[in-house]
Amino acid sequence: MDSLRHQRPEVKEEPNLFPKEAAEGALPENRAATVLFARLLVGLIVLICAEVFSGASLGMGLWHPWTLLLTYWLYFAHFFLLTTLAVRTGRTSLSSLYLWGVLFGLYESWITKVIWSGYNGDGKFAMGHIGPYGFSEISMVFIYHPVASFILPLAVACLLCPSLRRLFPELAWLTATTWGARVVQVYLVFSFAPTMAMNSGGPVNLALNLLFAIILLLALLRLARPVLASSDGRRIVAFGRRGFAGLCVYLALLYGVGYVALRPEGRPSVGVQLFTFVFYGLAIGGLWLHRRREPLLPEAGAPVAKRELRLLRILFAVVLGLGLALSPLRKNALLYPPLVLNFVTWSLLGFLLTALSLAKGIRESFGNAETRHKTPREENAFQ
Repeated sequence: MDSLRHQRPEVKEEPNLFPKEAAEGALPENRAATVLFARLLVGLIVLICAEVFSGASLGMGLWHPWTLLLTYWLYFAHFFLLTTLAVRTGRTSLSSLYLWGVLFGLYESWITKVIWSGYNGDGKFAMGHIGPYGFSEISMVFIYHPVASFILPLAVACLLCPSLRRLFPELAWLTATTWGARVVQVYLVFSFAPTMAMNSGGPVNLALNLLFAIILLLALLRLARPVLASSDGRRIVAFGRRGFAGLCVYLALLYGVGYVALRPEGRPSVGVQLFTFVFYGLAIGGLWLHRRREPLLPEAGAPVAKRELRLLRILFAVVLGLGLALSPLRKNALLYPPLVLNFVTWSLLGFLLTALSLAKGIRESFGNAETRHKTPREENAFQ
């Protein structure tokens, strides 16, 4: 095609990724404390979306030291490392956020070894193989973590802190009233609830976990309210130099120790491990192809309607209520067919979303001249 012969457009010099004023040390002490509470709140939302809705941490309990000292901070560090990079590089479209989420989900190789050796670490994959990887396990990388651990918590954060929506305007689609958004909302409810019920450990255990999570949510929401209501939500999701360096050091240690000490028998051949970097290459290449988005201008506005907050509460209540209602059936064969269908759908959706995200990046990078030279703000105005 003729468009493929065009060179990439000249891009203005990227701003410093970590400007001096973004450093945490520049904040007044009371301001820094409320930002910390907001980040802890968002981290808890990530944990709930990823570990409660899947039921992964319900067995040992959210109050277990392993959950509080390791699992929570694993999600916290991945989430804020990627949101910081997304904001600083301007890769904040919905397709870009999906690809950041794929990078998030790849921890299921080096740390947990799930996509290498199955959910139980015994080398037995739940639903067969895709080459050296598990069919259902690979859905953790390409759909579950991108959605449940990254996009969904970030969308909730944008509802709680409306100024964040200027940075991630496309996330507003998730709480819209369009036909497509309604389908996604219903699908998420009927995807999370049976999975949570299956891994709940029973209605009493699930109820105790939910009570613990809700108490923490309400406490952190109260402490974080001043900064959530401010006009500077960027400070919540974009760490400064020292904070970002701390995230990098923590994750480097986590990956190193996890790779060596956690399920060492789950490490496959060196060839399979090296092939896993192909997934990183696809995600990073797709992000490079996507164009930078600038935040919406203040006068453009990015309001959060009361309807959206009400919808959030309803969806949360329905997922938890349905999970509780189904939890007594966790060992009943009736619950297996929807779960099998869920895993199959997740995997297929993951492959589809990857292809669509890469295709969008290619179109943005090698599209026609009119599209390529449209400014980010002009583009945002029509989203």
